[in-house]
Amino acid sequence: MIRPLPVLLPALPDELLSSWLGRHAAFYRVSGGRLLRHCGVDAGSTRSLDLALSAHDQRLLAHAFRTDPRVLRRMTQSRGRRRPALLIATDRPMQVCGRCVIRHDAAPKTRGARLRSWMEGWRVSCPVCGARLDDCRPMNMLNKANPADPLLARVAEHAAEGEMILEEAVRRDPPGGSAITLMRSLLLPRAHPWQASPTADIPRLLNVVIPGFDDFLRDTSPGFRRPGTLLLPMSVRIPVLAGVARVARRPSHWTERLLSTVGDSARPGLAACFRALRQS
Repeated sequence: MIRPLPVLLPALPDELLSSWLGRHAAFYRVSGGRLLRHCGVDAGSTRSLDLALSAHDQRLLAHAFRTDPRVLRRMTQSRGRRRPALLIATDRPMQVCGRCVIRHDAAPKTRGARLRSWMEGWRVSCPVCGARLDDCRPMNMLNKANPADPLLARVAEHAAEGEMILEEAVRRDPPGGSAITLMRSLLLPRAHPWQASPTADIPRLLNVVIPGFDDFLRDTSPGFRRPGTLLLPMSVRIPVLAGVARVARRPSHWTERLLSTVGDSARPGLAACFRALRQS
């Protein structure tokens, strides 16, 4: 029979399950793997539990940590639902809240804590303290977002609205596809007689919604290519979320303007997205 742990550390607001388990491992001076084996959990890593926590492992951990199983589930990345496709970092945080890092590092028992929001590709602000999140991946930090940039300052309010739209969308079961599809679609190329080459500037659909985005992207992120995921650097994520908010607020206004501008291959998917937005 697994013995419950004698000392429990309170979970922090918005903390990942893997972070909470890791802090316990540090407190007991064992590795994360050894802690999991003590609990009877067979997992490759504590992070894997954030992404896919089985009901069996949930019960084992709840017993070992003398904790309500629902509390453990809420600390995972899925919160009991399917994870939103392409919007969750699987390994390292994409962004951090500097204010929370300083606060947690000031106490030995909370040092090194990781928050769920640091792994989520629709965040621009910390859900705990409200501070602006900052890029922390080396490649993204080379073109770190400057909040004083005229375009970013102009769209900041709409970006915060877009963040709330995506937060609501990913909480649905299954995750709300129209908002996520729109976020992806706004980075599509516009139908334009431009010459495709490795160095060409790609005219983006988002520039129709956020005028000046193409110039901003060329100046701040030269060579940017639409990635296979939506784990965007803040300098791109902020205007994309602002575009989501503007379009989602008035889908009928934007439908024809965007459908007539996007390439033929992307038009059916975007049209379906608009139909879903008008029905929501």
